[in-house]
Amino acid sequence: MYKNILIVAIATLLFSSRLCAQDMGAGFVLPTIPETITTPEQRANYLALHYWDSLDMTDQERVESEAINQAFADFVSILPYATNRNEAFATLWRKSYAHRDAFYHMLQLAELYLYDVASPLRNEEQYIEALEAIANDIAIEDIDKLASTSQLDLLKRNRVGDVATDFVFVDKQGAEHRLLEYSAEYVLLLFGSAECEECKMLKRAIDANTRLWMMLRRGSLAIVSITLTEDESAWLQTTTPDRWIEGWDSKQILERENLYDLTTKPRLYLLDSEHRVVLKNTTPRQVDEFFAQ
Repeated sequence: MYKNILIVAIATLLFSSRLCAQDMGAGFVLPTIPETITTPEQRANYLALHYWDSLDMTDQERVESEAINQAFADFVSILPYATNRNEAFATLWRKSYAHRDAFYHMLQLAELYLYDVASPLRNEEQYIEALEAIANDIAIEDIDKLASTSQLDLLKRNRVGDVATDFVFVDKQGAEHRLLEYSAEYVLLLFGSAECEECKMLKRAIDANTRLWMMLRRGSLAIVSITLTEDESAWLQTTTPDRWIEGWDSKQILERENLYDLTTKPRLYLLDSEHRVVLKNTTPRQVDEFFAQ
């Protein structure tokens, strides 16, 4: 119920002339947008910048309440309409940083909604903007930037539009191969571990997808499945569907040198014919929707 009310309130603020402040509970009030600001983009920018003005960051119980968690989700829903996202994030971090527990909770919410694979609001580029705002804020001490800057460095690798980082892997006959030697109209790149049940489920989901299966048979899609494990016997026991290319990172270079974001597994990337990243940390459903378009 609360979620529906807040979504309606935000839609009203962005696209309607109703300008009264709206109390969303837990001491959180959406800002009143001045009457002189009329276009949806301008209103979104104002709302994103002033969204947290009413929240008392000294009240940790309130900051960590379910109402504020939901408010953060709706803050994220505003961002696609706004062009001042870096400034909006910087304002949030500056306001919360005076109270470290509030800062770290808000950062946790940003990761939950913008980076978690299970989040329907996931947007890695916006999460990068959130982390950049922390990295660029001279008021935030280096010790409090450490985790964010480390994650930021990882996320900036193999972004959508980048040529995927090449790497060496071995097949079950012990022969070495490189990612970039495999060419097709599209390459589906899967990273998983030998013991990961979710990885096995993902393989089954890809194999069961009729569209991907047909593209694989036509040769317009190549599927490269890379196993990440130190245990060679475990790798040798892994199986993949017919026509898949399977390999093992025998020297554990991918994770040791952080060539890809492999903080959780499985990870799925879609590459084009030039090995540029089309979809990053994606799902079989999103891949299928991409091809359906």
